Amino acid sequence: MQELAVLASRTLTTQRQFTAIADNVANVNTHGFRRLEMNFREVISRPGGTPTASYVADRALLISQADGVHESTGNALDVALSGDGFFAIEVNGVTQYTRRGQFALASDGTLVTPEGHSVLDNAGAPIQFPPEARNITIATDGTVATEGGQLGQLGVFQFSPDDQKLLQRAGASGFIPQLGATAAPVDFAVRGAPQLRQGFLEASNVNAVQEMVDMETVSRAYQQSLTLARSLEDLEQRAIRNLSGNN
Repeated sequence: MQELAVLASRTLTTQRQFTAIADNVANVNTHGFRRLEMNFREVISRPGGTPTASYVADRALLISQADGVHESTGNALDVALSGDGFFAIEVNGVTQYTRRGQFALASDGTLVTPEGHSVLDNAGAPIQFPPEARNITIATDGTVATEGGQLGQLGVFQFSPDDQKLLQRAGASGFIPQLGATAAPVDFAVRGAPQLRQGFLEASNVNAVQEMVDMETVSRAYQQSLTLARSLEDLEQRAIRNLSGNN
């Protein structure tokens, strides 16, 4: 029955939507987390050129580009981003992109994430501090300096709108570009370029209240789909029994 196929498409889509919402809720307190959004589309069945049914399908899971709130930490190595852009880190030889600007100094002076992954500069190289570095400052354009002068520029990279759709999540706050998507260093001389804020971290951009409302709505839709599917199955079985003469 075509009705069952339509309901199946709706059920599968709501399942994926529920999973995305659950992931958002689980990371409401994860710094730099970007919420997942579903991109739906309608698929029309047209056998012989005549529309007969409308199916629900999800095109993709999209990453929200809305900024999260900046939270003050007072840590000179914490940096929050405003606007379009990502920090770059090296994880097991692979460059990942993240909004979590929570950094520290390794014993050798390398700027790293809490997990020990190197933070990259605007040329894609690790940032190294001298052992005696004090009074670390990070300017709004990512320029890193100490009392001894400038050391380099913290890497901030951007993707085109199309390439942003090709980012695959890596962990809670990292992303890896797929299918040839490329990142370009930000030109801070351009009007509207992102800004860095030292001593702050960007909170998750998830609205917990809205996500819980959405979760309740999706749960109801899923249960309704299952109920309708069972009703259609009962009707189909009844019709088969009537046709076979077994009442």
